Amino acid sequence: MALSLVCNRTKAVVWNTTQCYLKKSFEALQWEFNFAEKNNLHYGAKLVRGAYMVAEENEAKTQGNPCPVHDGIQATHNSYNSTANWLLQKIRDNSNQGRQIRFVLASHNQDSIKQAVERMRSYGIPSEDRKVILAQVYGMCDHITYTLGQKGYPVYKSVAVGTISESLPYLSRRSHENSSLIANSRQERQLLNSELKYRIMG
Repeated sequence: MALSLVCNRTKAVVWNTTQCYLKKSFEALQWEFNFAEKNNLHYGAKLVRGAYMVAEENEAKTQGNPCPVHDGIQATHNSYNSTANWLLQKIRDNSNQGRQIRFVLASHNQDSIKQAVERMRSYGIPSEDRKVILAQVYGMCDHITYTLGQKGYPVYKSVAVGTISESLPYLSRRSHENSSLIANSRQERQLLNSELKYRIMG
């Protein structure tokens, strides 16, 4: 946040990542938001579910501390979706204030993306304002990314660059962030098969 005091005076340059699987994630995000508001800074955030649950739990056990991770995947989903909705409400309420509020919704979870898009519509947040950017890893949930892009939503594809040994741990963590990813992969294959049949057979 100290760097944001220097860099976020004219636009949101420094964006903090909030890992919503942590019980204190929303509290931390609220503190950061209030800090930016108090200092008249533009605000940027990236929401992820997080991928270090096991490491966090093990470290807490080793040190004899309470587990910092939400109890169960549904609690993490609720944390992620409610945090996204809170930020969308802040964008809605800030529409005429001049201070920039933007965030990246980084998720492969179709339900979370659908909720966010529906709330953007209901709150009157135009996609062309680029206040909300929807992000996925390249090769994961591409059918969602491309559909959103075709409908005018700003989308971002993260590409892992490096050797296999360097890239696989990153991709493995991303795949573990959402329990729905395997189901989404099946859906993608079904969509691709349907498209191939349509193009070949008409």
